[in-house]
Amino acid sequence: DISPEFLKVSLMNMFLHKFNNPNIIEYDTLSDESKWNLYYDVILANPPFFTPKGGITPHNRFGVKSKKAEVLFVDYINEHLLPTGRGGIIVPGGIVYRAGGAYQQVRKKLIKDSLIGVISLPAGIFNPYSNVKTSVLILDKKINKKKEDIFFAQIDNDGFDLGKKRKPINKNDIPLILESIKNYLKNGVKNKFINTVTKKQILESNDIGL
Repeated sequence: DISPEFLKVSLMNMFLHKFNNPNIIEYDTLSDESKWNLYYDVILANPPFFTPKGGITPHNRFGVKSKKAEVLFVDYINEHLLPTGRGGIIVPGGIVYRAGGAYQQVRKKLIKDSLIGVISLPAGIFNPYSNVKTSVLILDKKINKKKEDIFFAQIDNDGFDLGKKRKPINKNDIPLILESIKNYLKNGVKNKFINTVTKKQILESNDIGL
């Protein structure tokens, strides 16, 4: 559920960033199919990882059959990018490596449709709210069609320690990682911060793991 206070802050932030007519729609993308036919240029999301007891009861438009919230959200975002669409999704570890039909199926769809990279984040990066291990999926349908590889990068430090108080530290991998990714995507240049694996190799593995 979205609180009125959250909506108010979101609208104010969008206005400050020169979105003079911010269009915010509140609805349940997993159980309400009324806006299924809306597609987007860019989707940035940190979807809820929590699945209620008994699972989600989704509508029937999803290509992946699952009751897990994280699987359904990732499938929804992949499905709703335009042919030149781009996206970034923060996901829990299960989306990257968990065995099981729905997890493997959504990874297969991502690799074939939109996935171009995976950035691993350290456990604790979302403290004090959660200690869960997460990654960022980088999606670009146009680049996906051109490249045969998926890039992988790992962030160990983001400028803060991984304790509950997240105190500032002197180590920050993010600027180097971002520059390395830009250089790889633009010029095909890899360095020690970037690893690549062919889509064919991943798709032919037993668990289609990332």
